[in-house]
Amino acid sequence: MHDRLTTGARMRTWNTQVDITYKFCAELKTKTETQPPDYSIHHFTPNSHYLSQLYPQRVLRKLNGCIKSHIHHLLIHHTTPFIVSLNFNHKRKSKQFVMAQKLEAIGRGLQWDDSSDHDNVTKILVRGGREGIQYVKFDYVKSGQPQTGLIHGLSGRGGFTQTFEIDQKDEHLVSVEGYYDVTKGVIQALKFKTNKKTSEMIGYDDTGIKLSLEVKGKKIIGFHGYAETNLNSLGAYFTTTGPIGLNPQVSHIKLAYQGGGGGIPWDHGPNHNGVKRVSFIFDENEIRQWRVDYDDGGVIRQYEPINGYDMFEVKEYPTEYIISVECTYDDVIPRSGRRMIRSIMFKTSKGRVSPIFGYPAARKFVLENNGGALIGFHGRVGAGIDALGAYFSSFIPSPPPPSPEKLQPEGGEAVGDPWDDGIFNGVREIHLEDGEGIALKFVYDKDVQVTELKVHGEPSGIGFNEFKLDYPSEYITTVEGFWDKTSGNERGVITRLRFTTNKQTFRPVGLESTTSFSLGKEGYKIVGFHGNSSTDKLHQLGVYVVPITRE
Repeated sequence: MHDRLTTGARMRTWNTQVDITYKFCAELKTKTETQPPDYSIHHFTPNSHYLSQLYPQRVLRKLNGCIKSHIHHLLIHHTTPFIVSLNFNHKRKSKQFVMAQKLEAIGRGLQWDDSSDHDNVTKILVRGGREGIQYVKFDYVKSGQPQTGLIHGLSGRGGFTQTFEIDQKDEHLVSVEGYYDVTKGVIQALKFKTNKKTSEMIGYDDTGIKLSLEVKGKKIIGFHGYAETNLNSLGAYFTTTGPIGLNPQVSHIKLAYQGGGGGIPWDHGPNHNGVKRVSFIFDENEIRQWRVDYDDGGVIRQYEPINGYDMFEVKEYPTEYIISVECTYDDVIPRSGRRMIRSIMFKTSKGRVSPIFGYPAARKFVLENNGGALIGFHGRVGAGIDALGAYFSSFIPSPPPPSPEKLQPEGGEAVGDPWDDGIFNGVREIHLEDGEGIALKFVYDKDVQVTELKVHGEPSGIGFNEFKLDYPSEYITTVEGFWDKTSGNERGVITRLRFTTNKQTFRPVGLESTTSFSLGKEGYKIVGFHGNSSTDKLHQLGVYVVPITRE
């Protein structure tokens, strides 16, 4: 099992962790005074601020009723629609419970859930018509066996049908985009993206609000939502792709064991995301015992559980992983014919080399697969490790995302208070106002969570100019502006700004003045802002940029 998306308030009490997730919901709130909804999975809640407190309970089973009553009270007296998801993780000693990450969905119609116990999505069928998406059907694979999904919605009507197939050997689904009609309560269009290709927009994208299901670095393994005569809402389950980017049950290479022929066979199997650490007990003749700690979707699984004298740990896992195992072996006693593994050494994807564990011998072999990640061991064992083989992923993982670069602010002098919005996945909206100077604020996206930060500079009351980006396909590439020294502001204030994206240039806001500047970097996109402002003026503006990657 895997980790579940949680943001917002969190409480720990009596070894019980309670997570509450708040996310904007496009669906309109329905009347609930007479019939409260079922809050056991997800709900509407109208509170426009994160609840600062949860209600401590002595036992987990009492908590649901208390929260249900409280949220129902809020629903009657407020109107703003949100989603709340409840996640209960009861923690017990020496056990680890991790759930698949679930992006919630709520809407009209009947709830459906394909569950999260799949390895991959293999085929998607979408049926659409004038009202929007009529139904969807998802096929999956689990432990190498195909699983045919059910139809969610109503079939048997005129319209169009499109399919999108995913090669389970080296491809996985990473995101879904689409459009939702608030008035109809129906999804109008859907677009699917894998690590290798992107479908066309299936349906009509000229009306409604845009929706997106994506968690950076993870893949979709299941869907859930609401549907009746049409598809009303869609949510997804995500899990880590691990260092190999694919489910190891589907794509791996087994390298035969080498060394001696004594002992009995053993096999840890290939069904792991990667190796996090290895511990050893050895003497001058052989590797006597070892322990391997595997990552199984966020849960550490140990084989041969001993407390080793020496240990090698992959420090930056999962962005770093073992790519090579170098072993030496020889007779334990000269000319005895009893050959054992005498030493082991590891190399990682970041060029790090481990110490040599054991005592090197004359005969050597190397286990590796063109930069693929080590995901399992097998071999022979007796009094020590007689022989060793390995499983590797069958392709080279994608490099980790590049680190953002902070470009120095432009404009007047660094007066007033410095501010820093931070680093995000991208910018959704720009709000600009011009009076005697510029006031601005941004709406950002961080792992599908929308964040609106405070205004920088003092609004004049004229009203903000709003510029909305077609996120995530549209992003800011440059910001051009002017600054000047004015009466009462001899150290300089920004007087005009204009933003350019990969698709368009927005109209400028403010007045030209004496000194111009430009923010941006060729081949990069802007993912955050920082600067300096006083109580009523914006003096400087700077940006965070990351390289533009091919979609």
